[in-house]
Amino acid sequence: MKLDARTKIMLVVFASFTYGLRLTILENAVLVCGFSLLFWFSGKPKMALIGLLAYAMFGGLSYLSFLPAWLTHFLVVLTYTWPPLLAGHFLLMTTSGYELIHGLRKWRLPEIFLLTLGVMFRFLPAIKEDARTIGASLQVRGMFLRKRDLVCRPVQYLECFLVPLMMSLLRTAQELTVASLTKGLAVSVKPAEYIQSSWTMLDWSICLCCFSFLILVQL
Repeated sequence: MKLDARTKIMLVVFASFTYGLRLTILENAVLVCGFSLLFWFSGKPKMALIGLLAYAMFGGLSYLSFLPAWLTHFLVVLTYTWPPLLAGHFLLMTTSGYELIHGLRKWRLPEIFLLTLGVMFRFLPAIKEDARTIGASLQVRGMFLRKRDLVCRPVQYLECFLVPLMMSLLRTAQELTVASLTKGLAVSVKPAEYIQSSWTMLDWSICLCCFSFLILVQL
């Protein structure tokens, strides 16, 4: 199943809007099932099962009376925020940076915004990669820093891990910006695009289902 990037963005907006409606547990369950089906038919069955099981666990634990009040409140908040989180995760997992920029360009968004978004999508995976490289370098030098060292040994953690990571990320961001400009992302004329997309009946059907859901929950 292949959805247009604009449809996925509208799903994120739709899920975020439903969070403000304070839906019931059952109505939220319908949303979670819908997003799980999208994951399943998009070739992400593991994420589909995780979405369903996690929501069932949050909802079930929130009804246990012997849990602390703060934990029960936290679980209830998770049940409400789970559909928007699934929608955002679905957008990130099934949409490349090129597809997202191509879809947003059809909405006539400013190229400066698209340039920033393109660099951000390329930059986020670099954080994990640079952190892994710096961690491996520290292990070679016999320095086995762990995440708990941020509290136990903050000065050493800052000096040996965070500062090199920030310097590496700054250099990576500059390189990605130059690469995006070289590819013509900020040119004033209409750029040539090798990605072609259009709304299909599936995209229209999903948008219609979202609109119908909003009407039903208000009745």
